[in-house]
Amino acid sequence: MQNVKDPKYLGLLGKRIRSIREAKGLTQVALGDLCDNHAEQIGRIERGEYNVTICSLRILADALDMSLSELLNFKY
Repeated sequence: MQNVKDPKYLGLLGKRIRSIREAKGLTQVALGDLCDNHAEQIGRIERGEYNVTICSLRILADALDMSLSELLNFKY
């Protein structure tokens, strides 16, 4: 399985990340700073345009003060 992309799943994941970020009162810039990343990259993830790695998801979960399993707890 090389470089598999599922636009529907990536979109749902992005919406999940955006809703958690907004619920915590964070901007894309602030979340990017917490993850040592750029706001543009956070935006691409939230729009489902970027196939984020599991290691990057762990960093996002940490920045959002939650476990990786909590972050990925959404219906496909």
